Amino acid sequence: MNGDQMISRKLVILGRRIRHKRNLFAGQLELTSEQADALRFFEDFPQSTITDFKDHQQVTHQTARMIVKRLVNRQLLRLDPNPNDGRAKLVGFTTAGVAKCRQLDAHIEDTSQALFTDFTPTEQQELLAMLDRISQNLERN
Repeated sequence: MNGDQMISRKLVILGRRIRHKRNLFAGQLELTSEQADALRFFEDFPQSTITDFKDHQQVTHQTARMIVKRLVNRQLLRLDPNPNDGRAKLVGFTTAGVAKCRQLDAHIEDTSQALFTDFTPTEQQELLAMLDRISQNLERN
């Protein structure tokens, strides 16, 4: 295995470990990882539509609609009229949804602190720049 392959393998393993930790926490909150991702998306991008979520997650409209519908049914999200497009709905939070997001935020903060223990701010910025380059390389291929 050459150097590129070893780094790729370590990145895959790291991604799996992070995803596993996130999935365990989402399960404790009685959420699927997809539902947790949806809550994070709508918190990060207020006044978004299901189509915006679909495009960001790169899933089908039907999948995005199903995820949002389940969160609406659980009274974590709500659908509001879109003043700019009568056919589309803006996705907003209920009080319970905001509370779930705070729990997710706390988990993300804990995980981030664990990931970057003993990293200097400079090392974190260097890693971020390298990860951005890796992502750009994948988008080109």
